[in-house]
Amino acid sequence: MNRSKELAYNSILIIVVIVLRVLSNFVFGYKEFGEISFSLSVFSLTFFVPLLSVYSLNYLIATPRFLIKKKYGLYLLSFLAMILVFGVLRFVLEEVIVFNIYGIHNYNLEAENIVETYLFDSFYYTLLASIPSTIVCFLFRFNENREELHQLQIEHQEAKMMTLKSQLSPHFLFNTLNNFYGELFDEKPEVANAILKLSQLLRYVTYETEKDFMPLEKEVSFIKDYLYFFKRRYETHFFVDLKIEGQITNQTVPTLILLHFVENVCKHGIINQKEKPAKIVISVTDKYLSINTENSISTSDKYMDKGIGTTNIVARLQVLYKDRFELITETKDTVFTAFLKIPLDYNE
Repeated sequence: MNRSKELAYNSILIIVVIVLRVLSNFVFGYKEFGEISFSLSVFSLTFFVPLLSVYSLNYLIATPRFLIKKKYGLYLLSFLAMILVFGVLRFVLEEVIVFNIYGIHNYNLEAENIVETYLFDSFYYTLLASIPSTIVCFLFRFNENREELHQLQIEHQEAKMMTLKSQLSPHFLFNTLNNFYGELFDEKPEVANAILKLSQLLRYVTYETEKDFMPLEKEVSFIKDYLYFFKRRYETHFFVDLKIEGQITNQTVPTLILLHFVENVCKHGIINQKEKPAKIVISVTDKYLSINTENSISTSDKYMDKGIGTTNIVARLQVLYKDRFELITETKDTVFTAFLKIPLDYNE
């Protein structure tokens, strides 16, 4: 559902709350419409401003950032802050601004329990605004997540279908490669080792990448084997420095997400000149994983740092992480750099 519809539904709900508030004044405070005083009209307006403010704060910030993400302690603190916002706004509007203009008070400021009264009212009306805004926010976010998950499933199925169409009897291929490996193991162990790595690469892509997430250890191993074949191709003229920082344990990452950046380096960057070595750094901490690449590019090559592949990567990251990832690409002179940082707490 788009934002315009979301705004429309919230506006309708706010209008309903306001109408109910006005009607309650008629029912509980006044017997006839003609008895509505000027002060009631003024204080009704000053009441709706903090009410709308708290509704918006809860809907736009507190619920999506804290409550939906199960950060209950932070949501409780934000709720207390909203009570304070409601109380301060209402006091300033009613007891400062309105009083200075019209000379009237909404509350008897000389009463001993004025602070308690304001705090109780602020708590009650903050709760009144928070409950419907929380329910509506949950409904819209649930609907968004369901649509995004459905779209991701469709794209995943389409990708699987394309992979299946591109496969040529995978079992036959793997059996053939295994036969070559067995025949060459004794006479040409280096070639046999290359065939084994190729078989592992193909098997990984064909069978193991159907999941959205894979162990980081397997992804890094895949990248090392991927670079191995480029090294064999360029022999002594291959200059790509891969560095792994941090400890790889049981972390999981989106399948083949790191390969996109390594592939860009090898396919579009200069990797055969010693004076222009390419760099790939994968850093692992307790909470985050990052990959940083740097490589020179040919001046005659139009480097596709914003091509279809990157667009798809961004779309996938947004589905998986919302706004919790950082992706930066930059081309400066003849050097291209890319940086991706993602959290490692997706499954928590």
